Amino acid sequence: MSWERMSEETRACPCGKGTVTYVMDMDDWNRTRHYQSINCPTCKAEADRKERLEAEREAKREDLLSRALQIAQKRYLARWLDLFAGMSKKAAWQLYTGGEGYPALGTFYKHVKDDGGIERYLRRSFAHDFQRALKQMNVKDADTQKLLTEREKLPARVSYHK
Repeated sequence: MSWERMSEETRACPCGKGTVTYVMDMDDWNRTRHYQSINCPTCKAEADRKERLEAEREAKREDLLSRALQIAQKRYLARWLDLFAGMSKKAAWQLYTGGEGYPALGTFYKHVKDDGGIERYLRRSFAHDFQRALKQMNVKDADTQKLLTEREKLPARVSYHK
């Protein structure tokens, strides 16, 4: 499978001392990819700086989420697992989903089987969405909430427009 160039356009860069080339390619499955080449040392340095800041911001967001998860697991994972102790798969699904929504019962059974048991599934689910588990247990933890609030202050994507 190969990519074919569908469009290419070169414009003056933001500082006016060089150019930026915008490219759009398409493959045999009609997937597209867009990218640009900055042909100006000043604008390239600025783009690299913004990319580095974006990576640092995303790393900070991931760190805050990881720290909140570690606190939640340490304090509440055992309680989460105890909620489902001794239940049949169907009863656990009922409690987990409220009897509706995702995952459907058959999907829940498949996930439990694929994970090697209900406890492993519940551990993975807690790690994946501990906020849902805390809400379901009616837990309001100030430490995790502080970290999550700090994380929300860092937007998922930053737009750099002049």
